[in-house]
Parts: sequence; structure tokens; C-alpha cells
Amino acid sequence: MKGFVILFFLLVVTKGFAQKEAANWYFGKSAGLDFNSGQPLPLIDGLLNSVEGSAAISDVDGNLLFYTDGITIWNRNHDIMPNGEGIKGSSSSTQAAVIMPNPVQTNLYYVFTTDDVLLGDTGEFNGFNFSVVDMDLDNGLGDVVEKNNELLVQSSEKVSAIKNERENYYWVITHFTDRFYAFRVDENGVNNNPVVSAIGPSINNYRNGRGALKFSPNGNKLAMSYSITTPDYASSLFLFDFDIETGIVSNPIEALNQEKVYYGLEFSSNSKKLYASGVNILRGNMLGAINISQFDLEAPDIFSSEKIILSFENEAGFFLGGSMQIGIDKRIYHAIPSLQLSVIKNPNADSQFIESSKFETELSNREASFGLPTFVQSYFETIFEIENFCLSDNTTFTPEDISGIAAISWDFGDPNSGASNYSNDLVGEHIFSNIGYFTITVEVTYDNGATRQFIEYVNIQEIPDVLGRVSLVQCDIDGVDDGLTSFNLLESIPLFNNGNDELKALFFETEENANLNENIINAVGYRNSSINQTIFARVFKDSECFVVVEIDLIAQPMSDLGLYDTFYICDGRLTQNTSIADISNVFDQLSNDFANSDILLFESANDALLKLNVLPLSEFSFDALFTPELYFRIEEDTNCAFIGSVQLVITETPDYEISKTAYLCEGVAEVIAPEGYESYLWSTGLMNQKVQFDTPGIYDVLFSTGTCSYAQTVEILPEIGIVVEAISIQDFSRNNQVQIQLGINEIVENTTFSLDGGQSFQNDNTFNAVLPGVYDLVVYNGCSVYEEEIIVGGTPSFFTPNNDGVNDVWTMANSNFFPDYKISIFDRYGTLMKSFQEGQIGWDGRYQNKNMPADDYWYYLELQDGRSFKGFFALKR
Repeated sequence: MKGFVILFFLLVVTKGFAQKEAANWYFGKSAGLDFNSGQPLPLIDGLLNSVEGSAAISDVDGNLLFYTDGITIWNRNHDIMPNGEGIKGSSSSTQAAVIMPNPVQTNLYYVFTTDDVLLGDTGEFNGFNFSVVDMDLDNGLGDVVEKNNELLVQSSEKVSAIKNERENYYWVITHFTDRFYAFRVDENGVNNNPVVSAIGPSINNYRNGRGALKFSPNGNKLAMSYSITTPDYASSLFLFDFDIETGIVSNPIEALNQEKVYYGLEFSSNSKKLYASGVNILRGNMLGAINISQFDLEAPDIFSSEKIILSFENEAGFFLGGSMQIGIDKRIYHAIPSLQLSVIKNPNADSQFIESSKFETELSNREASFGLPTFVQSYFETIFEIENFCLSDNTTFTPEDISGIAAISWDFGDPNSGASNYSNDLVGEHIFSNIGYFTITVEVTYDNGATRQFIEYVNIQEIPDVLGRVSLVQCDIDGVDDGLTSFNLLESIPLFNNGNDELKALFFETEENANLNENIINAVGYRNSSINQTIFARVFKDSECFVVVEIDLIAQPMSDLGLYDTFYICDGRLTQNTSIADISNVFDQLSNDFANSDILLFESANDALLKLNVLPLSEFSFDALFTPELYFRIEEDTNCAFIGSVQLVITETPDYEISKTAYLCEGVAEVIAPEGYESYLWSTGLMNQKVQFDTPGIYDVLFSTGTCSYAQTVEILPEIGIVVEAISIQDFSRNNQVQIQLGINEIVENTTFSLDGGQSFQNDNTFNAVLPGVYDLVVYNGCSVYEEEIIVGGTPSFFTPNNDGVNDVWTMANSNFFPDYKISIFDRYGTLMKSFQEGQIGWDGRYQNKNMPADDYWYYLELQDGRSFKGFFALKR
């Protein structure tokens, strides 16, 4: 059993140089990580609050020395160092700072700080500066003895550092406009005269100065990104050669046609892979998802080798893709605002073997932002390969190149293993005594007498507990029962993992390929090439320790049920574009036919075959333009037994009266059930939608389409006549009113009323503003009719006595219907103008043979029935 090949990282170079200088990180909003144990553990004691960059430094044993956000320097007790405020950097800079020791005077540390593009709006810039910390001062807590030594008046937000191992000095590099500035740091301190490489790119707008600059750990490559935001979003990603002897940058390669705003950068520890974070640029200068891409530096066309490793939704619309930083555990971490970091677990691997996780590394409720600390990239150089990580395996440590190496001394950090904990072999080999993380210390002696110390962490794991051989039974729905079909090999994992859901698997056609991790086959949609073919799964938890499981692929014959049936959904919802149904109804109907089996529903035949996108038993929307169809998969003991489809007829629950009444009318009641159904069945045995009854009683009707049935109850009542108890007429007024009062048992809501003999009806039993006259009252309740003639009395509201033959005399309307009436007319002063009665002519507008003036006049009317009325009218000339 072997683990994935990973590379052993150089941690300590020459005397006192160890990778544990990068053991403590502080970043974001008081967030931090401690890598001393080999795996990141949250630190919650940090004080910086950085939007982007920061830097930290530890001693060779991994003890924190100090950290900074580019503005303030805190010591290991999290107190501000003497003179540690007012550093001319910025926490809003992509790479705010980088820290390194003097290669000889190891008590002295140099803090290089970068500019901030936001300062450009003020017209003032911080430039590129360095400060000096002496750790011998303040009782070993450090003191800033020099501050803000200016190297460049203005710079971008980029900085990276590398060590020349052979000559024992550092290069610190930045970029501004169209050139690189590489500053040498040796035993004499910082050389203020940089090596300048004027090879571009030319970035003239200071607002576009964001982005990262990173050396490869071996110092041979230099990658740079610019986050172009003005005037529009654009891509800018470059790769260069770097001469670690001269500090010269050369051979630029640009990533062309890359539709991303690039930001963060990092190399794998073996310097063979480059990773870049970027935000996708969409049409209309809009921003899309955040992607992390891998580029193969050994590919003929490096930037054409791009593979997306991680992708993040970007609902907040960030234009910064987030920083990346490799840790001493050889993993690459990525930060965007969150309570966790994402991680690439094996960045040396080719893209198809990469393992990565979003938001996996916890920060104990501290929040990351867009930045991570910057370190000297030499801390992460790889010179070894490590193989075999299972307990009881012989773990091997192989130098990539043994030329120039005189001797190697190994301490495997496993004292329980006794004398075998130590070795002087060029290739280290060790069988670890237990599972867990181990710290391996290696001292390499070269032919020239120089020595280096390296530190590595390995995670020894238990051998996965799995079944060695299983059978994966799949349905065959291609129309030919030949034992060949398509499989979803991932379905085999629960068959062999003994309930351990943390186990993962890769699949291969041969056992040799499984052991070598070569020629991985596509797990979803794999089609077997022969009957009962055996394939091989490489099973692991964290990729480093694996076992191989044999999987027999078996095609289930006669398993294609095709179009199985038509199911009716009786409580669906229909719109113009969709038909919506609760598909648990389909599950229930299938359960009747496939009892004691597992039933799964899918949208397509391919999903059903490969067991992809299982539909929840809830509402599902179908396109109204197509016949609704669902696919089902029947499993028995986790094996695929049958696959078929069902067509659906979706109907809505009708909106109807569950119970209603009808009345016999002339001995017959006609009842109509809701329309639009295939069949009707009445409790009398009739099967029509429309039926007639001649006997009072309660009747039921069942109306159905397919298996969808609904019931309605109809009560037939005897015919009801119309009983008019009273007709109230309020006449001889400005607003004559007629009101019809029915008997107390009448069905008022079904009754209508007419005063014109039935030509027009109203539901109200009261008529208002009725003019004087004779009316034919009709009352109708849908069956019975009541008729009566009524008289509405009244007087004219005016008359015009001008002898034109129209309205010349004022008298009572319909006077022939009111015998023995008497009327007296008065002027406004109470003078009696005239009195007249039945059979006499009314008033002609004269008094004492004189025409009376146009005015209002009053009348007093007395009727035979004892009623009397007072009113007025107008005389008009």
C-alpha cells in the first residue's frame, strides 16, 4: 500500500534556517493559525485588523517573534513594540509586508512594507520602505531601531522574498509601472541600489496597483498579477524567469485571453505548479464567480494548461479573488471574507488528482478577509519525495537529486520506535509506531562541507477498513440485454466502506493502475467492456493511505420496464407554462406495485440509470408544453432491479360546491354536475352530467377523470310558491318607493322583482324613485310567479298655464284611482287660491280672474282612505 507521491519541503537552510519561521500566522480580523504541530490550529490572541496583507515571523523552533499589518508591529506578547507605530505600510495593501532576518546577525530583522493604491486619491504615497527590528532589545521582545527607510517614492502593493542558499543572502523584489526592483539583503543589511529589470508590463494607473508577486520556492520563477479595475475590469497575469545570482527578471510570459481579474498567487512546494485566484469577468463589465486556477509549469504552453481547482459563488460582487499562501504543512490556503479558510491539500499533484476543500480550516470564530501573511518563499522549497503513509507501511524519503550530497542524518520524530527512529542512509526509510502527525528532522551535509536542516510533517493513518471485493449490480436500459450498461461507480462506495462516509475512492481498469494512481476512469457513466468485468477502486481518506478494492460490474437482465403506466395526479396546479404536482403521489402508487423495495424518482432516464439528482418527494414543476413524465428506479438490497417511466395526467382539485340544493319546479328539478370530466355516476345509477329529478331527496354524484374522482351531494327540495305578505307603497312624495315583503320562509336570495311586467328584474325587493303610475308587479323565484297590478299616486312638480295645450292645468295624477279626493292650493302667504275635488278641473293658475305670478305654491291633499299629504309645486310662465 502506497500513498500519493508528495514532495518533502526544505525548511532549514544553512545553520539556523528552518521552515518553522513560518509556523505562526496572523491575518484578517484578529485571526491566526499555529502550524507547529503540523496541522493548523486557531490562534485567537492576535490584535491586527487587516483588510488584506500582513506578515509574521517566528524563530527556528516555531516560537512567535512579532507580526505586523504594515502599520503597527506587535511583539510575541501582543504588545506594540517600542517605536513600532507609524510604519509606512497599509493593511489595505495586497502584500502589506514581508519579514526576514539578517543572514549573519540573526538578532536583526528587516520589515519591508508596500504602498497602498487608495493613497493615490490623496496625491500622497507611502512608497516602498523597510524598518529594522533588533530582537536583543526590550528583554528579547524586540525594538524598532530604524523606521521607514525609503527605497522607492512610490510602488505597487506587491512584494516577495527569496534566499540565495549558496551565497547566504536574500532578494526582496517589488514592481512599479514597467519595471522590477530587486534589493539584496546580506550581512551588511539592505542594499539601497536595486537591480532594475525594465521588461514590463506597463501599469500606469495607480488604481490598478493591487495584486500579488510571488517567487517560486526554488527561486527560479516569479509570478505577478495585477487586478485591473480601471477603466474596465481586465486580466493581467505574468510569469518570469528569475536569476537568483544576479537578481535579474527575464523571459516574460503573459496569460492571454484570461477573462479574470487576477489577485492572489502561490506556487506549489516543488515549484512545478502555479495557482492564481481571480474573479470571472462577464459581459457588460460585470463580475462572476471567484475561481482558483492551476497552471502546469512543465507544460509546453503554461497558461493553456489552466484547470479550475476551486470555484466560489460571488453574490457580494467582490473584485478581489483572495490571497493564497502555502503553509509549512505543504498545503495552500485561500482567504476570502469568512470564518474559515479554504485549502488545496496536495498542490504538487496534477489537476486530476487535486484534493481541495472550501472553508475547511476553522478560525475559532475569527474572520478572515482578503489577505494572508507573506513569508520568504524559500521556507517552502521541496527537495524530497515521501511515499507510503499507512500504519505498518515502510515510509520512504527520497532526495530528488543526490548529487553533491555527502551525508544525510534522519530523526523521524518517533521515539517509540527505538533505534530505528534514526538513520544515516541517503534514502530514509521508517515504519512508524502509531497513527498521527510526526515531525521529521533531516540534516544534509554537502560535498563542500555545508549543512542544511529540514523539517517535515507526515500524517500516518490507519489502513482503511473496507471489504476487499463487492458486486455493483446495474440495470440495463439500452434495449439490448447483452450484459453491458453504464455505471455510476460512486454507488459502490457504500457497498465496501463499512459505514465510513469519510472514505473516498478513485477507479481504475487495472489493479496496477490503481496502485500507481494512473489512468483514472470517469466514475459517472462508465460503461463496462465485458460481462461481469472487474474494476479496481483506490480507497482512501486523505489520499495518502489507500487500499485497493475489487468491484465486479454486473448488468441486471430484463430490467428495462419502459413506459410502465399512466398515473393521475388529482391535486395538481396548472398554469399557462407549468404543471405542478406533488410527486409523492407517484411514489405512493409505485409502492403498491413494488412493495418492500426502495423506490427513487428522477427527471431523466440517464439520471435514473446513474442514480443522479434524486428528486425529493415534494412538488415538482413540469413544462406545460410536454406530457409530464417521471423516471423511477427500483432497488432491492441496494442493487438496481428495474428502471421505467410513468406518464402523468395532472389535474387540479376542482373549485365546486361540495353540497348544493335544487327545487322542484312544476314537478321537475334539473341538476348539472361540474363539467369537463370523463365519467359521471349518480346514486340513482344515472351516468349523465345533466339529470332530472321529480322526487325530493338527497342524491350523490361521483365525477371522475382517470383515477381522480370527486363527489358532490345535491338536496332536492319541494317546489316553493311565492307568498307576498305585503306591498308597501310610499307615494305622493319626491321619492316614491315600492317595497314587497315576502313570507318568512321565502328564499329571498333566489327571488327577483319587476315593475314592468317581467321585462326587467332586480334582486332588491325595494324600488325607489318610482314615478306616479300603474305598474305590473312580478315576483319570480326561479320557478313560481306572483303577479299584481299596483298604483303609485302623485302630483306634478310644476305646470305652465300658457294655453299651449301642455301642462296648462295642475291636478293630481291618476286621479281616477283615488275617488272622493279633495285638494286645496295656497300661495306662500297662505291665501287659498282654489279648492277642487273628484270630477272637477284642477287649478289653471288664476285667482280672482287674474293670472298668478310664477312662484312656488302649496297643496293639501285629502284621500278617501283618510290619508292626507302636503307638498308644493312650481308655477312657471
